[in-house]
Amino acid sequence: MKESRTIRQLRNIALWAVLAAAPAVFGADANPTVTKATAVAPKVPGKERVAKISLTEITAIGAHKGWFQEEYAKINARPELVNITQLSTVLGAEASLLDRGDLHITSRMAYPAAQHRANGLDAVIIWQSVNAHPRRATIPVLASTDIRSVADLVGKKFGSSTIGCPYYAGVEAIKVAGHSVDTEAEKGDIRFVNITGVAGTSAFLAGRIDALGTHPGTSATAPLYIQNQVREVATAVPDGAYVTAGGRTAYFAMRKWALENPDLVKAFLLGYDRTIRWLNSDNGAHWDEAAQIAARETREPKSVALYDLQDVSRISWSWGQPDYQEAVDSIKKFQQYAISIKDPFFTKHHLSDKQIETFVDKRFFAGGEYFVDTSEHPQKSTQTQTSLPVDAKAGVQLAQASDLK
Repeated sequence: MKESRTIRQLRNIALWAVLAAAPAVFGADANPTVTKATAVAPKVPGKERVAKISLTEITAIGAHKGWFQEEYAKINARPELVNITQLSTVLGAEASLLDRGDLHITSRMAYPAAQHRANGLDAVIIWQSVNAHPRRATIPVLASTDIRSVADLVGKKFGSSTIGCPYYAGVEAIKVAGHSVDTEAEKGDIRFVNITGVAGTSAFLAGRIDALGTHPGTSATAPLYIQNQVREVATAVPDGAYVTAGGRTAYFAMRKWALENPDLVKAFLLGYDRTIRWLNSDNGAHWDEAAQIAARETREPKSVALYDLQDVSRISWSWGQPDYQEAVDSIKKFQQYAISIKDPFFTKHHLSDKQIETFVDKRFFAGGEYFVDTSEHPQKSTQTQTSLPVDAKAGVQLAQASDLK
């Protein structure tokens, strides 16, 4: 069928419109007003970069006070907090965000962080915490029961998730107490139910499991402690594999992004350090304000936020552990422990010593070019990196994970 003159004219107009727009789309690098978050090389004048950081209580507080924004502004960049709270137990979803550049810096404890790496995610650890407090992972029972010790759990049900830290801490504590938990390989004297998150808490409250391996400092568990609904029959073993290795927290980023943007990583560490030191200054005068900020931004009750910021079981923050070799050795130690108890993942997908050594990025640990001393008692003065300005109340963009394309 022959085109009418009108249709032909409209088609030509559309074609010219596309060609006219092409420089703005395909020539973006030549346009100084266009920002590309992950593709722009570091320290390029006139181009603002973006560091996409997971939203946590600590990053929410530091962003609200303006400290992250100040550190990034020094290098012509800005932070963007990404809300992945609804994905907190979905490692695959988190890995996908990291892999496609929708998330740059996030945190996990040693087990899931190493699991990400063993699954092929090419990430590096940029920061590691000191040893965990034994109460970071506990075994509570309902206060209304007559269960008083691990021995009282013999023949009863212990629920936790085999892809979570509390399982490993719980199994270690039960073993030290002279008992055992069911595994795929053999039956123990305590029944095991593989369950996680809110489902685990619900089953626990309903009496379907007798004890729960958990983190007290989470939104699902903290209310049970705050309302005195539970009592602990065990904590992680002091000086055990969990406390000295598996329970440590790590911040990590994709290797390629960290290599290209080490100054963005350092700016994050400086903002984190300023936030933690403010929390612990002035004899606790800032805890209430911090809890209000965290509760509002993470959408959790203020009592829960305060509990996770202050209680020794907290997972929201820790002091930094600055030694590279210490970080490497702790990951090796935890992996060896996981294999020794026949962990179904690491017995099949464990990391080599070389992989672990390159998993920890030396540049961000003591002696490295981009090191920030976030330890409780820094070896050198941190005055320049921890000075606390008046509340900047600067804005920070908050991206919901569900909005990321």
